[in-house]
Amino acid sequence: MTETIQEGLHVYEVARSFSAPVDVVYRAFTDSEALSTWGLGKTYDNLALDLDVRPGGVYFHRVRTKEDSIGWTFIGVYEEVVANERLVYTFDWKTDWREAPTPSLVELTFHDRGDTTELEIAHSRLPEPAIASTETHWAEFLDLLEARLVSKAIS
Repeated sequence: MTETIQEGLHVYEVARSFSAPVDVVYRAFTDSEALSTWGLGKTYDNLALDLDVRPGGVYFHRVRTKEDSIGWTFIGVYEEVVANERLVYTFDWKTDWREAPTPSLVELTFHDRGDTTELEIAHSRLPEPAIASTETHWAEFLDLLEARLVSKAIS
């Protein structure tokens, strides 16, 4: 679902439930080794990943597309970190030939449901052209995360 938050910028929101405890799902987003197994989707090869998960810490992820070998760099700054509850970080990107017009904002809220976890994602400050690809990429990433959790590749 998307909505307009200000002139020309939008927010994409989605909620997903995972059959894993909240600490495991949270770790999937905050541990470099865990994130490298799913956070690329099927589109990218991982080149470098560094997560400094604390307020003011930096998110840095360098990848290359499998299809055409274009290098992408995803960077951001953690604004809010509450273990097993909430992560908020800016999200910016550039490729070998272009870059994002403005950083977006990702807000992840983790709800402990015992043996399961509900994850709410709000990805905001998105320009109109980015909405469709944002929705496609989040769906692919979350499907891959679910498969990793079910197979216990992340525990």
